[in-house]
Amino acid sequence: MKLQKQPWLGSPRQECIFILAPAFLPVVAIFMFNDYFITQKVNTWWWIILVLCIDVAHVYSTLFRMYWDRKTFQKYKSLLLIIPIMAFAIGFCLHYFSVALFWRLLAYVAAYHFIRQQYGFMRLYSRKETPRRWERIVDTIAIYSATVYPLIYWHIHATDSLAWFVQGDFIALELQSYDVIFKSLYVVVMVIYVAKEALTIFRSGTLNIPKNLIMAGTCLSWYVGIVAFQGDLIFTLLNVVAHGIPYMALIWIHGEKKTQSGFTFNMKGLGIFIISILVLAYIEEFFWDIFIWNDHPTIFPALFNALNEPLLLSVVVSVLVLPQVTHYVLDGFIWRLSKDVQVKME
Repeated sequence: MKLQKQPWLGSPRQECIFILAPAFLPVVAIFMFNDYFITQKVNTWWWIILVLCIDVAHVYSTLFRMYWDRKTFQKYKSLLLIIPIMAFAIGFCLHYFSVALFWRLLAYVAAYHFIRQQYGFMRLYSRKETPRRWERIVDTIAIYSATVYPLIYWHIHATDSLAWFVQGDFIALELQSYDVIFKSLYVVVMVIYVAKEALTIFRSGTLNIPKNLIMAGTCLSWYVGIVAFQGDLIFTLLNVVAHGIPYMALIWIHGEKKTQSGFTFNMKGLGIFIISILVLAYIEEFFWDIFIWNDHPTIFPALFNALNEPLLLSVVVSVLVLPQVTHYVLDGFIWRLSKDVQVKME
């Protein structure tokens, strides 16, 4: 087998550290310190690291890709202004009508966003391949199976032990009798994918390393985080690190490759990038905590009691969730690097 030139987006070293490794390293840590992670909840320090500094912060990296780049903003100006307005209107109506429905729909939109990111990375690293139609279909089914099967398992077994946003946000399904069928289909799909990759190696003598690491990392992190364990900290660690860090890395890699940009992606720019998204994340969580949750008094001063007037509560929640929803909707644009006329893809 010969190793052809790999389809890296920019720097192999950067991508190995910030795109590929985040799916593997937390799994290694969990198995090395299993007793700790199984019993540990998301305490204040873990919440700061995982939720504030990665999960919430990565949402604001979208600003650098779509809003703070003048050319991109001008190109999609109408869309970039309409999306937050529509998101607020829909969010307000949903929350005012039913708080439970609001969080349930948001959880499913978030899960879809996480699933699509893995598909997006797989396609980015497949962009130089010229597969047969059936091979492309196998890739697609495999990457979706790597995420959808654990979510099916969650719906059947883990709705009491896991929550995406609030307890019970995913619908509990009484499908325990179909367990073997779902798992068998998952295993069959993965075996077919491995066989397809083995056939490719045999036929052409080449192996697409980053694409296969994306596939392996997705299978590993989603399966371990949801099926193998249902711990609060384990799921949050695997879910957030494998999603948030690669997302921010992709934004940065894209910025570095632009021939013209209103923001300079050098070391000084890196500092601005990190500080900006952390400050914005802190501000957002500050308002979530003082108006809605009141559950981190050691981080945020308890200035107000949690809101309970329905109309005002729906307004505040709809405003606070805007960055997140806008981030989800714009996700489709983030992956189209090869279609960005300002980016030179190799």
